[in-house]
Amino acid sequence: MDLTKYEDIFTRESERYLDELDDLLMRVEKDLFNRDLWREIHGKIHSIKGMARALSLTKISEFSHSMENWCQQFQKGTMTATANSVQLLFDGAELLRFLVVKTGDIESSENQRWYNSLTSKFEKSPEESANEVRSEKEPYCSRVNTAERIDHVRVKFSLIEELLGHSQEILLLEKTLPPLAQEDISAGIKNWIDHYSSMLKGLYFRLAQLRLMSVGDFADLFVKTIRNLAKEHNKEVRFEVAGGEIQADIALLDRLREPFIHLLRNSIAHGIEAPDERVKTGKNAEGRIVLEFSRERDSLFIKVADDGQGIRRSPIIKHLKEKGSLTDEQIARLSKEEFFNTILSPDFSSASETTDMAGRGVGMNVVAQAIEYLGGSMTITSEPSKGTEFIIKLPVSLSVIYAITFKIGKYTLSIPTSNVKSIDRNEHVSPEEISSLYDLSGLLNVNNKGKHSHFLKLRHLGRENSFSTAGGVEELAVEKIIGNRPLMVMPVGELLAKVGFFAGVGIMENGDISILLDIERLPEIARLK
Repeated sequence: MDLTKYEDIFTRESERYLDELDDLLMRVEKDLFNRDLWREIHGKIHSIKGMARALSLTKISEFSHSMENWCQQFQKGTMTATANSVQLLFDGAELLRFLVVKTGDIESSENQRWYNSLTSKFEKSPEESANEVRSEKEPYCSRVNTAERIDHVRVKFSLIEELLGHSQEILLLEKTLPPLAQEDISAGIKNWIDHYSSMLKGLYFRLAQLRLMSVGDFADLFVKTIRNLAKEHNKEVRFEVAGGEIQADIALLDRLREPFIHLLRNSIAHGIEAPDERVKTGKNAEGRIVLEFSRERDSLFIKVADDGQGIRRSPIIKHLKEKGSLTDEQIARLSKEEFFNTILSPDFSSASETTDMAGRGVGMNVVAQAIEYLGGSMTITSEPSKGTEFIIKLPVSLSVIYAITFKIGKYTLSIPTSNVKSIDRNEHVSPEEISSLYDLSGLLNVNNKGKHSHFLKLRHLGRENSFSTAGGVEELAVEKIIGNRPLMVMPVGELLAKVGFFAGVGIMENGDISILLDIERLPEIARLK
């Protein structure tokens, strides 16, 4: 029986189990005596072992079996798990990942030594092997400077079914044109074209969604890398993600993998201090790295921030003087942003400056060039002993957001859900409660006096609570609420952007078009009160 055709399925399924295994190991590392977690871990390894045995992949099945035995003991409580034994399981999972990709083949003597070393440890008891963990450098799992390439997407079956349904309906529509009666040809063609157009728009919306990835899932690609880097540098690091619900084009995110690895490695190796140093300066022993995503008009903003030691100014000034790049007078005139952005120059790629510069300038020009290649830009801010922020701005050609969609006259408009605090009916709002009321009717040339049925209470993400003043809140008057809908947002182009209140054009699930408003401009263009 030819099993070759099943190897791709085995690889995909095993990689899925290994991703889940990594997540479970990170959870059990913080809850060593959780038998439910150990049961799940055992189940993932057991599944890989079973598939490998079916394909006669002996090395994978035997190695999985030895890992499985450990997990069974931790699950039953006959052996006690430790941080070191969990680390060894992480190393085992990394070896399994390597073997799965190679379908069990070990090409070099170096990898064979790695396999033999880990196999011998798992053949011993957890207590014996835990004492040996990390005693020698493992050749493959020391590679912590890369993240998995985004080369495939997991798609919900319901979405595929919906796409197939749209396609079938389009095919049926094609067959309806020839039989149309001659006397009904005009009305028939119009109805057919309208339906056909609507179906095409819906199909486009769904197909375009297949190109999108949640930035939260993108951030998950780095969790294990951050953990390994922190272990390697003896640091304690907490990784946080904000704005993970935003979706962006997979091709764009894939090109950001290497720049992000570089930024995160710099933050851990050179930004976050050692636990004892942090405690001495009044900080928590655990450092903090935040990856924050936000969308504004046609741009995706990404902030990589740490609460480490910051970037010292004096080595940068010394470097600029020695290179003759800037005079004292020119340096003094630089803003903070301009000053720190000087480390993005290729001049700062010299390894000789690594120690003085705390490593933060080394190779940063490569990161900047990668961002510029995508049509974006990067700025740096840093405060001594407080930390450093890298802020990346990228153009977004395609993204999906949730927005409150509503009607004013014949126009369908939207505001990002994150900018709406609440929706109030007209009769429930007292004029005294409103400090500022916005109405777009005049701007849109719509005569709808007295037709406002709802008010949207607005929230500005850059402020603490909402668009508010001491006297009340700011609200936008609308005629009809359509609902909270996903929008496929595309940029409006330079001409419409100059109008002032357009932030983008959104395609709804049914193919209808909605204008996404820029609420930052509402006070300038539509204030009534």
